[in-house]
Parts: sequence; structure tokens; C-alpha cells
Amino acid sequence: MLRIGVAAAAIALVTTLSPLAARAAEKTVVLDVENATCELCGPIVKKTLSRVDGVKAVQVVQAKDNSGAVATVTFNDVTTKVETLVAAVTNAGFPSHLRN
Repeated sequence: MLRIGVAAAAIALVTTLSPLAARAAEKTVVLDVENATCELCGPIVKKTLSRVDGVKAVQVVQAKDNSGAVATVTFNDVTTKVETLVAAVTNAGFPSHLRN
């Protein structure tokens, strides 16, 4: 009886810690960020998004026509939501929206 309990606990632990379980809640979105037209804006947007709880990775690319920037954000969608990411960047002075 003890062996069955130990085996069940081991299976539960392996399932919980497997890479597939860890990635199940990971999501990547692309945000269009307005007003981010200077060289300093991209790093500010990146730092702002990186500080949001649950964000795993952020990449910010300046638009070539100085219309703004594009932020690609990978985050845990159990911990945070797209609306939280948009609000963080908008509150930092860079209105943003989810790219269609």
C-alpha cells in the first residue's frame, strides 16, 4: 500500500514539474506602442513591461517610420493578463494596444 502512495506521489511530482506543464500557461502577444519614437523610449517600455508580475521575456523594436514601437511579450497568462500589460505601458506614457 505504501508503494502505491509513493508511486502516485512520484508521478504527480514529475507531471507537475515537466516542461509541458510549466509552459501550459505561457503566452506571447505583440503590442503596438504609440509615442515611443526616440532611442530612450524602447528601453523604458521594455523595463516597464519586465516589471509586470508574470512577464518572462520582452523584446521591443522601434518602428522605422518613427510612429512608435512594437513590443513582443511572453508571460504567464495565469499570473497576468493582456489588459495589465497594456495598462502598464499606457500608464508609463506610451498608449498601446494588442496588435491584430
